Amino acid sequence: MKQLSEFLERFIKLAQSSDDAKQAIIDALQQSGVRVNGGLESVVIRGTIATLKLSPIQKSEVSLRQAKIIALLKENPLTKHLTVVR
Repeated sequence: MKQLSEFLERFIKLAQSSDDAKQAIIDALQQSGVRVNGGLESVVIRGTIATLKLSPIQKSEVSLRQAKIIALLKENPLTKHLTVVR
């Protein structure tokens, strides 16, 4: 019989990789020139879309630099599956 800790270990690894992916998104935004005031809680990843909880001005900066941000995200193995950042 499997231990409960074996089942929970899988979810802990998923949560850690999710936090790492969110940090990679924030780093890509900062490298492309977009200031991000919030932390990891300002990024939500659903499938291939990363949604940012930013001000309207920051969101327009993201849309202007979308190609550069996606190119930076494609370089990272944690975020290479993302196709849209909004």
